[in-house]
Amino acid sequence: MAPNRAAMSEPLIVRSATGNVAMLRLNRPDKLNAFNEEMTEQLLAALAAVGRDPEVRAIVLAGTGRGFSAGQDLEAFVRMQTSPEPISVAEHLRRGYNVVVTQIRTIEKPVIAALNGIAAGVGLSIALACDLRIAADDAIITLGFSKIGLIPDGGGSLMLPLLAGFGRGLELAWSSDKIDAHEAHRIGLVNRVVSTARFETETLAYAQKFAAISPVAVGLTKRAFNRAMIPHLPQWLNEEADLQNEAAQGPDLREGVTAFMQKRAPAFAAR
Repeated sequence: MAPNRAAMSEPLIVRSATGNVAMLRLNRPDKLNAFNEEMTEQLLAALAAVGRDPEVRAIVLAGTGRGFSAGQDLEAFVRMQTSPEPISVAEHLRRGYNVVVTQIRTIEKPVIAALNGIAAGVGLSIALACDLRIAADDAIITLGFSKIGLIPDGGGSLMLPLLAGFGRGLELAWSSDKIDAHEAHRIGLVNRVVSTARFETETLAYAQKFAAISPVAVGLTKRAFNRAMIPHLPQWLNEEADLQNEAAQGPDLREGVTAFMQKRAPAFAAR
């Protein structure tokens, strides 16, 4: 009998536990944990499982290897768009990343993003949707959407200005500048910066601090903050997907992706 490839393949989300803290690791290190549909689906399943597990009191979302996540896997995205039955960019967001963001915000437990190396694109958007962020001092943060003619998605257009302020958020969204962990901390994108050598130890200690708090207080406080600050999140994710779909209809996305693949600067035409 031929081996079952699915059974043999390594999981794209690796779950582990230390006490009441569940660790979910994005596990495509050869692609800097860039998201494809399979990894998104496995993340959704893992979030649902830890959300239901009464033994889990805090959740850490981290990356395997040299970085947190480089964002969307553009090669997978191109394959999806050129398949015999392509789906729209809006539908891609609505059935994938927008569900991830909604799940993170509705799990009434602390969800902490642990950022090392690169956190870019929708990988950064998902980190911003988490409740808290701890960064190693080697972390580099960038949106990158503007470089391929797109807008921040995965809730990034909401969470970035909410955390960093309107002007700084818009500057980062337009420029796609890379900022280091200390600048990200200064402007409010991360809560804590720790040494790379002690990153895992410090991350676990940080998560355990919140796992020790009353689960009722944690859950209701998160619900209160959601209702106070982002009550329109589901509606906005839907509108953001429509705007991204509009951006993807023009020639800039094709030029941006081609330039990225060819490792050159894009040449966007006037419109």
